Amino acid sequence: MLNKVLRQVLQPVTFESNPSAESGYYNDLCPDGNIRHCKPVFAAWLADCPQYSDLHHLERHVCCRCVCTKNQLGDYVPPDEEHPRRDHNLYRTLSDANTKAADAELSSRQVHQGFNEFRHIPCIVSNLWKPNLLHTIQIGMLDHLQKWLFHCLKTHERLDKYNAIWLSVPAYSDLTPKTKSCEEGSQWNGKEMKEMSRYLFEVVTQSL
Repeated sequence: MLNKVLRQVLQPVTFESNPSAESGYYNDLCPDGNIRHCKPVFAAWLADCPQYSDLHHLERHVCCRCVCTKNQLGDYVPPDEEHPRRDHNLYRTLSDANTKAADAELSSRQVHQGFNEFRHIPCIVSNLWKPNLLHTIQIGMLDHLQKWLFHCLKTHERLDKYNAIWLSVPAYSDLTPKTKSCEEGSQWNGKEMKEMSRYLFEVVTQSL
């Protein structure tokens, strides 16, 4: 299921959809209807070891960056003795071959046979920049988005409705009850921003 979702999301940036993806550039259809030659910047997210194994289609308790053995995980390796990096292009080729010899080669590298979307995009996922979700996305970008939304909703006379819906969000599960409108909050802590990211889209949708 995870790979099916990722395939749907990442399909527009795969080698199959964009033959020029090897160079990192794409001819993309923009919202205004024009096609532009652009170079998207990929980023990833921080996860724990089991999640990385699932995302990269690897065996459990192996490194997602290099081909070291399980008993070498955590050991210090001098720079001139580093293990080879994982070759996702090779894994894609072996998986597509779908032969006993290819399956054996994948198994020797602790890789599961089968389709993996990360092997079809023009980057090495384990090398991508991984922003801090709390400080970069939930506190940084979400705060900027919130200020833009206030101005937009006020311009289109939807701010009062937005505040009313915001205050009506129930204290369900681990959500805290709302005692003041979103507009009245002058400073939001990390927990509040994290909560807000869970229902902001729905509140804005119902306000329009």
